[in-house]
This record gives sequence, C-alpha cells and structure tokens, in this order.
Amino acid sequence: MNHSVYTMTKAPVPRAHIIQWHNLIRAVWIGGLAVYIIHLNSSDSLHYYLAPTMQKLLLCCPVPLLFIAVIMAWHGLFSRNEVHCDCEHPPPSGFLRSSMVYGLIAIPLLLGFLLPDRALGSSMASQKGMSLTYAPPEIRRKEPLPDPSTQLNVQDLTQQPTAVQSASSTRVQFIPPDEYSREFAELAEKLYAEQVIRVYPEIFSETLGSIDMFQRQFAGKDISLTGFVYRDKSMDHESHFALGRFLVMCCPADAAPFGVMIHIPEADSFPTDSWVQIDGSIGSAQVNGKDTIEIRATKVTPVAVPSTPYIYTNADSVMAYEQIKSE
Repeated sequence: MNHSVYTMTKAPVPRAHIIQWHNLIRAVWIGGLAVYIIHLNSSDSLHYYLAPTMQKLLLCCPVPLLFIAVIMAWHGLFSRNEVHCDCEHPPPSGFLRSSMVYGLIAIPLLLGFLLPDRALGSSMASQKGMSLTYAPPEIRRKEPLPDPSTQLNVQDLTQQPTAVQSASSTRVQFIPPDEYSREFAELAEKLYAEQVIRVYPEIFSETLGSIDMFQRQFAGKDISLTGFVYRDKSMDHESHFALGRFLVMCCPADAAPFGVMIHIPEADSFPTDSWVQIDGSIGSAQVNGKDTIEIRATKVTPVAVPSTPYIYTNADSVMAYEQIKSE
C-alpha cells in the first residue's frame, strides 16, 4: 500500500522535448549573462557596479559561463532521448509558470543591456543621507602609538594650537588623538607640506578624513577637489551646496555618500548632480550641531563625469599618496 501511495503522489516526469526547451532557455540566459559581463568590461562600465577588487573576480566568470551555456545548448539541440533526472528540482511545469520563473531572471538582464550605465547621484544620496564627517573606523590602520612621554598632550594641542609651532619652528606637527588615527596624522603631515592640497580620488575619503581630524592646523590652506553638486533642505541654496562622492566597499548597494560643504556666492547657479572642480580654502562650519570642514570656494569649474565616479577605501593611504606624487 505504501508503494502505491508513493507512486500516485510522485511528480510526473517531463517529456524529453520539454526538457530540451528548458535547456535551450537556460543556455540563452547563461550565455547572455556572460556576454553582458564582457560588454561591461569592453565599454569600461564595470566600475558603475563593482569595486575594483570585485571586478577581478567577476572577470573570471565569462569563460566558465559560456562553457556551461554551450553544454546546455548541446543537450537542448541534440539530446533527443534525454529525460529528466527525477531529482527534487524539476523544471517549472506549464507555460505560465515557466514564463514567470524565467522572466524574473531574464528581465534584469534585458534591462542591463537596454538602460544606460550611470553613476549614483543626489537622489540616492538623499535617501541614504549625505555624511559630512570623515575618518570612519574601517579605513584606519590599527597600530600602537609611540611612547606618550615623547608627544605633546592632545588637549594642549586643541586648546593652544600655537604650542605646536613653538615645539617645532619649521613645521606643524599632527598628533593622533588615539591609537587608530596614526595613518591620518602621517597623511596630514604630507598634505600640509603642499602649497595646494589636491584631493585625489584614490585617497579621497582618507584625505578629507585627515583634514577633518586636524581642522585647526589646516584652516586657510588651499585645496582642490572634484565631485557632484548635492543639496538638501537644510542648506542655504544661495550660498551653500555639498560636493559629494559615493564611497563603495563592494558594490553600489553598500555605497555611502560622503561630501564636504562648499560656500560660494550664487551657489544656486550650479545645477544639482552636475560635476564641478572646486578650488578654494579650508574653513570650518556647523552642520546639524557638529563641527565640520567647509571649503570657501574661489573658483568653480564644470567638468565631465570622471571615468571612475566612485571612491574606494585604501589600505595604506600614505603609501598611495607617495605613489601618486611620484608618478
């Protein structure tokens, strides 16, 4: 009796020609995915979707995917006597169910081919919330501080910024406030020596993080950086906007918008989401009750969207800075 019940409730075995059609559909989808990856790479558009480290892994996929697609297509075209393996995952039965299942995976692929590749902008930044402070813990290199007895007191540095100059007549010193901020202090020393601080995309967040951490020392220094124009309701649009970039760890799904306040007369003449280069001097401002850096712009130049619009964390910003300067 148990055997007869099992036979009655057992799922029907799909016919061979139905399985062939399923194999062909899957071969087209898998092959299309491989072609789409190749298309993104050839059009230099992968950076819109993945961080550089993840791009290298993705580029390993097209060849295996094409191989799988060819095998499935061969089964779909020539394996006329093939029957289903009778496993726990049979192909979807019926035209309507098959259309729904394959449509769910085919529509995103079609949209990828049809829609233009473009970077995230103000609409996404407003949803995620633009951050105007820097130096998050994940971009700090954890190293022990040197002997505190050989360093100036951090409180004295904050209350008496001229004490640093008296300790050293040739340069300003940057004392890290905790053991996780040494990299910012090292980078700050190198940045301060520049006549004009250029914020390179490779170390964008680290550079602004160093300036944000040592606002007093950098006050009045000239700076140049590039980003997109962002505004929200809290800003005085006639005199302020934020210059934004998206910090990506893996892909745009985890992108975090970072920006810096820009002060310039007639700020509302620059369209939201337009890309500009800001030249000006470093100041400070209060945003939502928090001290943050503000750039007093002396020149705003419209620029094209850069080939790599996103910014990424750097494991060693000091070494990256030295490499950039040596090129």
